[in-house]
Amino acid sequence: MRRSTNALIKLFKEKKLRLALAESMTCGLAAHQLSTVIGTSDVLMGSIVCYHPEVKTCLLGVSRKLIEKHSAESAAVTDMLARKLVRLIESDVHAAVTGLASPGSSESKAKPVGTVFFSVIWKGKLHRQRKLFRGTPTTVRKKACNALYEMLIDVVKNSPEKKR
Repeated sequence: MRRSTNALIKLFKEKKLRLALAESMTCGLAAHQLSTVIGTSDVLMGSIVCYHPEVKTCLLGVSRKLIEKHSAESAAVTDMLARKLVRLIESDVHAAVTGLASPGSSESKAKPVGTVFFSVIWKGKLHRQRKLFRGTPTTVRKKACNALYEMLIDVVKNSPEKKR
């Protein structure tokens, strides 16, 4: 984890990028882990913990119909969280994460416990991933945060530079 957080903060500082997060299943862990790195205050604009569907709808403006249709832990809802975050926090990169760290909720054969959805918006383009992690709820959350950091690094490194 430490290597990923350090690499993310270093890259974002070098490129003078700011980051905003919408965290559901990680419950603020992604922002917390980043906060342990010197220089995070130059990068992290903030993180909204939207664990309960009501917060997704009331605070971020995700429609109840979308949540009912796809579930609160889905690619569609994660994409919408990232899109809504763009309107709430001025930043260069916006990222959202939802998923199932423990049994219950929208768990199914097609979406087992450990399924995590990631959505990142940078330069107006949406990037998404779906991953499956094994382990305790704490382990799944930690792995999800690490995967989010790696995704953010990959998106920024592999996106073409804007022409000035």
